[in-house]
Amino acid sequence: MHIEELDTPHLLVELNGLEDNLDRYQDYFSKHGIGLRPHIKTHKSLTIAHMQMRRGAIGITCQKLGEAEVMVAGGVDRDVLIPFNIMGRAKLERLTALTRRTTLTVAADSKITIRGLSEATTAAGVSVGVVIELGGAGRCGVETAQLAGELATLADSLPGVELRGVMIMPAPPEIRPFLQECLAQFDAKGLPYPMVSGGSTPAAFTAHEIPELTEFRAGEYPVGGMKHLQLQTHTVAQCAVRVLMTCVSRPTANRAIFDGGSKSLSAALFADEERGSLMGHIIEFPEARFSDASEEHGQVDVSRCDPQPKIGDRVQVIPVHPCPTFNEHDVFAAIRDDRVEALWPVHARGAIR
Repeated sequence: MHIEELDTPHLLVELNGLEDNLDRYQDYFSKHGIGLRPHIKTHKSLTIAHMQMRRGAIGITCQKLGEAEVMVAGGVDRDVLIPFNIMGRAKLERLTALTRRTTLTVAADSKITIRGLSEATTAAGVSVGVVIELGGAGRCGVETAQLAGELATLADSLPGVELRGVMIMPAPPEIRPFLQECLAQFDAKGLPYPMVSGGSTPAAFTAHEIPELTEFRAGEYPVGGMKHLQLQTHTVAQCAVRVLMTCVSRPTANRAIFDGGSKSLSAALFADEERGSLMGHIIEFPEARFSDASEEHGQVDVSRCDPQPKIGDRVQVIPVHPCPTFNEHDVFAAIRDDRVEALWPVHARGAIR
């Protein structure tokens, strides 16, 4: 099948770019002796997750239990990290069931979470690994080394949980002093930390500047996105995720309407200093300003384009944020050189619990 035979809007993954990204990131982490633990919340695809594992990933990261259940059921079951506080009986019952099928580690940043994990796993006769989540970036996580040490001591003392170390997100080189301070607390208390997990695709290629890291979690690296294009970690060719759209209206001389809106790209915005808020980068018309969208209509300023798109023209749009973009689609077309090699499901779409 040729790409022109696909109906629009349609999610695409360009295989040359995908494979290039998988290889270059795995090569970097292998070279520096840091385990790569891909975050599958970006693509939610068993197919891509298996490709990552075959290249040498040490395991996967899943943001929610539902994602982990899909991945483990689909054979991506070697070693799973869920960097999320697991709360409530329903989730704890699912968690204990999942521990029987894979090596599982979860994050915690409170005594309530740790005690809940211990009570559930002890009652079920299983054990789960725990990493203490470190904060300081406006996300979850403890914000003092002292509290990290206290939570680690608690986790190490309770049945049904195994203290495995710490995780932090994001992990640019600037976080190293805080990380060292936290690990010093572990050392002072004689606590183990075989896992020291950093994360975020934008910081991936500086991971070697934090020698304490044993592994790194990166999600968006296989497919990139508009942010990565601007950061120059990915070229246009390496931004493998695109949404194929058709120009369906030209209401004014400088405005074009495409058949993909927020339900195709997601509502994520990129703040460009020169052009303002953008929803995507149109590969065929790089000077276009994809500035706004309703659910099914993309509003594009084409005043700087020469030539301009015509009604019926088809374009590929690189989204701002690939993670919610994948979650908007049931399937994506795996393409290579404008040929459709396969249609792959977004297996964990909607797995938000």
